[in-house]
This record gives sequence, C-alpha cells and structure tokens, in this order.
Amino acid sequence: MTENVKLETPRSVRSIWPAVAILALAIVALIVAQGYSEISRRFPSMVAVTLIVLGLIDLYSRLGLPGGKFLDDFWGSGFEHREMTHNPRLRDELALLGWVGLVFLGMAFFGILVATPLFTFLFVWRRSGRGILHAAGAGLIVLAFESIVFEWALNYALYRGLIFTGEGFSAW
Repeated sequence: MTENVKLETPRSVRSIWPAVAILALAIVALIVAQGYSEISRRFPSMVAVTLIVLGLIDLYSRLGLPGGKFLDDFWGSGFEHREMTHNPRLRDELALLGWVGLVFLGMAFFGILVATPLFTFLFVWRRSGRGILHAAGAGLIVLAFESIVFEWALNYALYRGLIFTGEGFSAW
C-alpha cells in the first residue's frame, strides 16, 4: 500500500476502537441472550460468540503484534487492500445505521420472518440501486432461507413480532 492511501484512511477507522466496540456489543449480546429460554438463547449466543472471535482477530491485527500483518493478508482486512481504502461520509454511515434501526423495528413489530425479506428487498432496491426484480429475488431468497433452515429444518419458530403474536403490544 502506498503511504498516501494510508493517510486517506481516517485514524479513527484504523484505530483499535472499532474492534473494541464490536467486542463490547458482542459481549452485551451474549449476556442479554443468557436471559432467554434455553432454546431461544442458542442462536443469539452462537452469533455473539462468533462476533467475539472475529472481534478478537480484528483487535489483534490492529495492535501491530506479531502475525497481525498475516491476519490482514489472510482475511483481506488490511487497509492496503483497495476495497478498504474508501472513506465514507458521515452522512452515509448514519444512513446505514438508520437502515439497521429500521430492520430492528420491523423485527419487533412484524417479526423476523416478515421483516428481513422486506428489509432485503427495500435495501437492495433503494440503497443499492438495483432493479425491482433483483430486489424481489434477493428478498425471496432470504425468505426461502429463513423458512427452510429455521422454520422447517431446525423447527425453530422465528419471532413473529408484536403484531402477529397473541399478546401483541400488551406483552410490552
């Protein structure tokens, strides 16, 4: 990587703090998941533990310790890679956080089975600028994946949301 590219990547992005933030989020998610029933905590716990492992790898590679450069090359996460040299505007970053917030609200109200394919459709269509057929295909693939893997193969009833559950908003 050339030095001018390295200087264009903000110090806040190259620092350890993004990895620390991911680790903190994953640890909080793991702790919160332990309050769920035995079956309900399995998936969020697996996701949180995976995120902790990846966060630790990211943190290690950012600390400049022996083997950190190898990890950057192996994972393709070093800032010398062309896909890592962009510097998004704060407005774009906040817009993406807004999309994530919308999908979480959608999950709370409509459930995972409805919200994630709808989110995928809208994100691919509006944010990614793809055609409506591409967006619909992506949404249908997500719906098929959720239905086949979770609902059918694992017999894991995905959260149905406040609107589609018996208790509805009174559960809150």
